[in-house]
Amino acid sequence: MADERPEAINSKPDSVLYLPLGSDVLVPEAEGGMPLPNEVVGPFELRSETLAGALQLILADYQIPLAFETNEGLTRTITVANLRGPLDRVVQKVCSLADLYCSFEDGLLVIKDTQTFTVTIPPIGGDSDFLGSLSSGLAAITGTSPITESATRTIIYEATNRTADLAERYFQRIRSSTALIVFEVYIWEVGLTTSNQTGINWTDFGKIGGMNISIPGAIGTTSNTPVSIGLPSLAGGQLTYNTDSVLQFISNYGAVKTISQPQITVLSGAEATLRAADTVNYVSSLSRTVEGDETTVSTETDSVDTGFTLTIGSAWDNATIYGTIDIALQEFQGFDDFEAEGTVLRLPTTTERELSTQIRIRPGDSLLIAGLVRENDEFDKSGPGFRQPFFPTSRSESESNTELVFLLKPRVIVYTSETSDHDAFNATAVSASDAQFDGNMVTGIPSSLLDPSR
Repeated sequence: MADERPEAINSKPDSVLYLPLGSDVLVPEAEGGMPLPNEVVGPFELRSETLAGALQLILADYQIPLAFETNEGLTRTITVANLRGPLDRVVQKVCSLADLYCSFEDGLLVIKDTQTFTVTIPPIGGDSDFLGSLSSGLAAITGTSPITESATRTIIYEATNRTADLAERYFQRIRSSTALIVFEVYIWEVGLTTSNQTGINWTDFGKIGGMNISIPGAIGTTSNTPVSIGLPSLAGGQLTYNTDSVLQFISNYGAVKTISQPQITVLSGAEATLRAADTVNYVSSLSRTVEGDETTVSTETDSVDTGFTLTIGSAWDNATIYGTIDIALQEFQGFDDFEAEGTVLRLPTTTERELSTQIRIRPGDSLLIAGLVRENDEFDKSGPGFRQPFFPTSRSESESNTELVFLLKPRVIVYTSETSDHDAFNATAVSASDAQFDGNMVTGIPSSLLDPSR
């Protein structure tokens, strides 16, 4: 027998997962750079000193030769007091004050106007749009327009020590926003009973378990307007609203049928679409052409859909998920006869309902969208006749109401670098988890639990 499948990292219920990778993306690279000796130097006090004189003073004990590719290094002056720290940081700081670039190459410290950097862009969304937006951002930081290569997804730009540091912060900000947002989606159809024809009374949802919690934005049974409810949780684990709680609650109002239970994954800043529909084909037009004794009949067909389309656009920033949700519902009601020039065509009758809303929600919380009530009326009559009764002897009518309920629960997967500055952030995340934050919002997970098959 096959071994039982182990639990994967993306199978855990944590709201935010931080996954360390061997190497990160969107990291600027420069040719020929080497680290300076790992020594602490200083303090130095420089008053209107040229960059060449400052570097000679700082590197006096290490016998590192200087090479100048620009005369600006001999004329630009800097002023700084109590300058002390690691040698590479001190050299970088004085070069940044002079707005030049210093690179340690093959035992030689080279001072130049700018350094050329290359950044490989991952295939995120539309490459051209992403490359264009990054190029505009770098142009505002460095003051020069970078070169973009769409074939290799590469950006080439020039920067000084000062602007290179700003560009690195810019890419760090972009890396932190390229998270993966996973939406657990539950879609139910509730066949309302006779006593609940106007819809589910969501104001009673806060009374589950004997509690009396006011749910902001909840509606009563007199309105069919869609409403979004952020499901709350009580601190200390006394009561937590989860999927089973919602399913049990809506079961009190009628028979529940599960329409779909997909898991939609969207990259932060992008959007995903789920569509489930049945197609009905019909003859939309008919034409006859008479040529002599021959008659040619041509028809055109069309189709209508019955189902729904769910579009989710979402972004993650500062432990909060922002996004837009669009729901489009199409329903085929039946065919109506239409007579034109002696020809009877059957044209479809359809209904459409749309919902568009914006959300802001914590990872791990549940978002409830409900109030989409639909009423179906059916009339029937019987009596003697063929297709239709000529003399109806009995008539009957029935009506049925259904309500669609959408429940979405987002989780976030953040990819970090093992050598980046995220270690301190992960330590903060683990301490936040140890503090029993509501919903276990942030947790550090070892990368050995990652299951590539999921």
